[in-house]
Amino acid sequence: MLSIAMNLHQIKISVSAMWMFIATAIAIAVDMSWTKGLMIAGFGMLPPLALLLMWNEPAPTMSESINDARR
Repeated sequence: MLSIAMNLHQIKISVSAMWMFIATAIAIAVDMSWTKGLMIAGFGMLPPLALLLMWNEPAPTMSESINDARR
């Protein structure tokens, strides 16, 4: 059985890339002025940036720390 495990960093990069691809596709499809387009693009970059900077690995539990020390 093939098991592909993605770590948290790969998941964050994938979700951010999808978000930016969708935002770019919408920006191209909607005809608007450059100033509005730049404002929307700047606002659209906030969620991926927050995702990359604020979503961290969870702290190890007490049992994980104990098991790591025993190994």
